[in-house]
Amino acid sequence: MKRLALVLLLAACSQTTAPNRTAVFEANADQVTIGMRMKMTEEGTTKADLHADTAVTPPGSSRTNLTGVRLVFSTPSGKDGKLTSKKGEYDPTSQVMVARGGVVLIVPGEAGKGTRTITSEELHWDQRGDRVWSEKKTTMVEEGRTLHTQGFTSDTRFQNISGKSASTGSVQVGDGGIRF
Repeated sequence: MKRLALVLLLAACSQTTAPNRTAVFEANADQVTIGMRMKMTEEGTTKADLHADTAVTPPGSSRTNLTGVRLVFSTPSGKDGKLTSKKGEYDPTSQVMVARGGVVLIVPGEAGKGTRTITSEELHWDQRGDRVWSEKKTTMVEEGRTLHTQGFTSDTRFQNISGKSASTGSVQVGDGGIRF
């Protein structure tokens, strides 16, 4: 028994103390979300469903930077609009989203027939203000017709659209804009 106690005592004395293994890593204070999904509602009604591969919210900011953006707009008619873009940002305080890089928006066409496809490098959506717009070159395609503009403004139902410096084929419309 004395021999066992001596062996244990010697073993305890010869052990080296393990270093404190506190986790050390390089990180900033950004909130990072992988596979983000956010439902945007107004008075209990879903207005849109936002998905992003990655969402980063910098410290002290309400604005979230997004990559791999997919947004589905809910419409009263039940025909949803769909937006995709490489990047974007969403500010829940102002309820404004900006999509950037290869933006494609597909919405129901006029009178619910077919679809309207809108492409641009940047597209803004103001949920509260019921407005969608771009100040960049934009192309709209519907029922085989193509319209190019240097920007446009519309309500979110795309019933009242105004374009700037629009052209269709060889027809050029002045800086006063075009309504269609």
